[in-house]
Amino acid sequence: MKRRGAIKRISLAFSSLTLSTPVILTIQSCQTNSSDLNFSFFNKRQISFLEKIMEIVIPETDTPGAKTLSIVKFVDAHVAKNIRTEDQKYLLAMIEGFIDMIIETEKINSISEVDEKLLEKHFSNHIDNGSMIASNGQNYSQICALIRDMAVSSYMISEYVMTNKLGYVPVPGYYDGNVDI
Repeated sequence: MKRRGAIKRISLAFSSLTLSTPVILTIQSCQTNSSDLNFSFFNKRQISFLEKIMEIVIPETDTPGAKTLSIVKFVDAHVAKNIRTEDQKYLLAMIEGFIDMIIETEKINSISEVDEKLLEKHFSNHIDNGSMIASNGQNYSQICALIRDMAVSSYMISEYVMTNKLGYVPVPGYYDGNVDI
C-alpha cells in the first residue's frame, strides 16, 4: 500500500465534500443525541483521541467547538461510508501508531490519561513538521495534517456553520434576479 496515495485519497474525500443528498443525510444523522455512542468505524479509544485532537483544532470560543458539534461523529460516518477499505486500514494504523507513540513517550497506560496540554504539545510538534521524527522512527506530520483537514472540512459543513455563519437555507425562498448590485 502506498502511504502518500492513501493520505491523498482520504484528504480529497474530505476536501471535496459537496452538499449532495448523501452528505446532507449523514449530517442529519450526526445531529442526534450526543449520548448515543454508536460509531460505525472507529473504536472508543480512537474516538476519544480524535475528539480531543479536533477540539484542539476547533476549540470552543464564542462559537461551538468540535466536541459540542459532534464533528467526530460525522468524520466516523464519512470514513465508514466513503473511504476505500485499504485506505481505512492505513488510516487506522496511522492513528493507532500516533496514539501508541504518545503513550510510550509519556510513559502512561492509556491515551485517556493524557491531558489536553500534552496532547496539544505532541500534535503541534508533529503537524506541518516533516523533519520531526518520533522515537519509534515514524513521521506523524501527515496524519496530524489529515486529522486537521478532516476536522476543518467537517466543521465547515456542520449545521451550525451552514445556518449561522454561511446563511445556508435548505429550502430556497423567493428568488428575485432583478436586484441592484
